This record gives sequence, structure tokens and C-alpha cells, in this order.
Amino acid sequence: MSVVNPRILKVEDLAAIGRLPLLSALGPEDLAQVIAKAELHRHARGTLVFRQGEEAAGLHLLLEGEVGLTGRAEDGDETVVEILKPGEIFIAAAVLTAKPYLMSALVLKPARILMLPAERLRADLRRSPDLAFAMLISLAEHFRMLVREVKDLKMKSAAQRLALYLLGLTPEHEGGTTVRLAHNKALIAARVGIRPETLSRAFGQLKKQGVEMDGQAISIADIATLRHFCHQGTEQG
Repeated sequence: MSVVNPRILKVEDLAAIGRLPLLSALGPEDLAQVIAKAELHRHARGTLVFRQGEEAAGLHLLLEGEVGLTGRAEDGDETVVEILKPGEIFIAAAVLTAKPYLMSALVLKPARILMLPAERLRADLRRSPDLAFAMLISLAEHFRMLVREVKDLKMKSAAQRLALYLLGLTPEHEGGTTVRLAHNKALIAARVGIRPETLSRAFGQLKKQGVEMDGQAISIADIATLRHFCHQGTEQG
């Protein structure tokens, strides 16, 4: 891991920070104050950013790369709860409540992460209504995402959840397409909420929906057909 002083951030770093949903509504002066004590960390793949149970040192904002949030049960069993993309923050609740992290954060692809120290962030939230409102929106959007995922786990089959994951890999909305799996099958199975041995059966069931697998390449014959299979767009939670 390497740490870069924010006062000597590159122009592109400052631009990326300014585009983060949490910070994009701030004026130049407020933004400068919020990141004045921030640290920019560069992490290699496989780096553990923090462990479940550690005290929350600060709010992490992913500028580049990919991070997986994992949870470990008392029996030692561990699973991937969420995979984060650039622009997302984690884990805000622990920072705002000054409580330990409920998950660990593992770097899946080389990452650059901006860390806002916890105490300073809480002071900035009290000082800046714009920052507080942006944080409220971010937490609300994350809550809605969690509600959708809980509904999917309760109401959708393994094949439907896998199909949703595959659709999330393409920006296309119609026609056929080919996507590449970005992770190994064990990680994908954990993210979808199924056991690794169930993943192959789920892919087999999706053949009827026009999904074919060739190594890491997945071809989807018709996106609309697969979306209909998932009943996407009907949930309003």
C-alpha cells in the first residue's frame, strides 16, 4: 500500500474526487476543506483494506479499481456480500456511528481509495448541510439496493439471480451480447448468494434463456428475453 498526501494530488485525482456522488455537490471551498486531511491510498490486488471487527478509522471512497466486502461467520465461513465499483463509498454506517466494521474489505482489482478520517468527517457533516444531505442520499440509495437484494434472495431462484448478475455486466438493453466474467466462479457464486456447486446448475438452467458459456465468455442471445426471465423493473422498493 502507498499513501499520497492530498495536498500534492494530481489534477486527475482532484477531478475524480470532485466527480464522486458524495462530493460532487460541494463548492470548491467546502470540497477543499473536506479533503484537507484525507489520505489517498493505492492498493495492490489482494490487499485487505480493513478487517471485520476493527474500529472504523474513516470513510473510504473508491476512485479506481474494485473492492469486495466480505462477511465472516462465527464458524469461520466467509462470503462476499458486495462488490464495489469506482464512485462508491464504504462502509459509511460504521463511520457515522463510531462502531466497528461489520465486514472486511478486500481489493479485487488494483485500487485507489480516498479515506476521510472518521472524526473529521463527522465534524464536516455537522458543518456542511450540502455534505450531510449528500450523505443522506447515499445512505438511502444503498438501503434501497439492500432491500432489492434481500427481495431477490427471498423471491428469485438461483438461476434468476445469476441472470441478474450477468445483465449487470453489460450496458446494453436489447439484442444479443457477449460479456466476460470478471471473477472466478467461487466469487461469483458468493456474490449471487449460492454455493459454488449450484452455479453450474444455474448456468445450465439459463441455456433455455439463450445463455451460453465458453470459459469466461458468456453469450446472451437476447437481453430482453433474459430480463423478462428475471422480471426486472417490477420492484418499486
